[in-house]
Order: sequence, then structure tokens, then C-alpha cells
Amino acid sequence: MDFDMVNIGAFAVLIIVYVTVRKLLKRFADFTENIGNSAYHEEEIKTLEAKIIVSEEKINNKP
Repeated sequence: MDFDMVNIGAFAVLIIVYVTVRKLLKRFADFTENIGNSAYHEEEIKTLEAKIIVSEEKINNKP
């Protein structure tokens, strides 16, 4: 009878650990997503887009 209680307790602990780890990973993913959307990256993207436009104009103007 005690063995069944140990198995049930171990199963409950595993479920609790699973839910906790899943919540922590979700928080970490949300945090890293917010870091990726910083203003620095937006400015860098605008600079790269401007360089692409200049390069396309140079390519199109070649004889």
C-alpha cells in the first residue's frame, strides 16, 4: 500500500515540475522576444534598407 502512495506522490511531483519548467521557459521566451524588438535593431534595419536601395540604383544605372 505504501508503494502505491510513493508512486502517486512521485507522479504528482513530476507534473508539478513539468508545469513549473514550462512556465519558466515561456517567460524566458517572452523576455528574449522583447529584447529582439529593441529600437537599436529598428535603426539598423533602416540603415540596411537604405544601403539596399542605393545598391539597387547603382545596379540599375550601369550601362
